[in-house]
Amino acid sequence: MICKRCNGEFDHAEPKAKEYSVCNNCWDEWKKYSIMVINDLRLDMSIKEHRALLKKYERVYFGLEKAEDVRDLSKEEERVPDKS
Repeated sequence: MICKRCNGEFDHAEPKAKEYSVCNNCWDEWKKYSIMVINDLRLDMSIKEHRALLKKYERVYFGLEKAEDVRDLSKEEERVPDKS
């Protein structure tokens, strides 16, 4: 299979990675990035709307949705500094 994110070839992938047709490396990158999203946006996974927002970021990350109203948190200038 060809990864839709990095265009690399792969044979095996985690079930969730297969859902997006991406390799395990790209899926691992998403898992790290998702932690950044959760922390920066201060998402609470017990709240349905927060889970939906994280899912939106996931779909944007894998190119399934356009990045409307979604910040690229991998860029430092897009991140919200902690004001404590």
